Amino acid sequence: MGFTAVCIQEGSAIRTMNAHNSPFSAPLSTTDSATLALFCTLCRQRQDSLLLMKQLVQMIREVQKHRGMSMALLGGNTQFRDDFERLQAQLERRLLFLEAFSNQTKDLLSQRDQENLHSAWITIRHDWQEDSVIDNYELHCHLIEQLLGMLAALGKQLEESLGGLMENSNTPDSPGYPRRFRHLEVLHFTTRQMPAVVEQLGRIRALSTYAAAVGHCDPHHSGKLRYVIQCTRVNNEKLRHQTKRLESLLEKNTLLLNPLKSYEIKLVFLLNMVEQDVLDSRKITADSSRLFNVATDIIEVYFKVIDDGIHLLDSWHQQDVENWLTDT
Repeated sequence: MGFTAVCIQEGSAIRTMNAHNSPFSAPLSTTDSATLALFCTLCRQRQDSLLLMKQLVQMIREVQKHRGMSMALLGGNTQFRDDFERLQAQLERRLLFLEAFSNQTKDLLSQRDQENLHSAWITIRHDWQEDSVIDNYELHCHLIEQLLGMLAALGKQLEESLGGLMENSNTPDSPGYPRRFRHLEVLHFTTRQMPAVVEQLGRIRALSTYAAAVGHCDPHHSGKLRYVIQCTRVNNEKLRHQTKRLESLLEKNTLLLNPLKSYEIKLVFLLNMVEQDVLDSRKITADSSRLFNVATDIIEVYFKVIDDGIHLLDSWHQQDVENWLTDT
């Protein structure tokens, strides 16, 4: 049975219990073994989900960097050669770990997903030096979209399992509701909104680094680059509004969001630099490695926010467990 089905089935069983006998409000001394086993199952599923999220985020980060470096190399910038080879070896190990971990969990990552990831990576790795730069770009984008979809699906599954650890969490006037609402907001921000923005930045890095390496930007690459810059500006505005919204929910945890504010000016600088020095220049004189590094500096900070978001969700999970175990 899949993870989602297990959570839905178990969550339904929990909700049908009498409110006075809810396993997630009863003291441990009155909890029967079946209830305790169910609680442990839900805890383990959430813990495994959070760990797999961390691995997916790391893989997205490294595939994005692999895309940027490979495009720079295809464009003639050989400065990335050593780092690229080390990164490729890391990706091989990370993919193997992801598959091994998934095989030991309850269908968090399906066999089909694993096969698709493996196939996509093999396609990228095989004779990549002989690929056209646009094929190389599109193949990387396809793999990253797969990883983003898996991360979002994992976040959705985690949403469905939250109710099992929060008594009566679906009713706005209950003590569990504000905590569940806070969990869902951070979960959406961490597994969907932020990763999508980071991928747009990764595409800007790859396309602009390649254009600077070859010294010009043809109409096809120019169109792609202008489009992704436009999307980044729009989504960054949405991110700004969501950040303000989260600030009112997180209170003492607002340190999670501070890097986004401090790096917003740097993001605007990057977008303007790419437009002026790459898109609006007949002959590109911008340094390919500098463009890559400026973009990477911003991307790494955004990934740090994602990492901190998952860490915050993990700490809340531990608090939920402790609250249940110490509830008398």
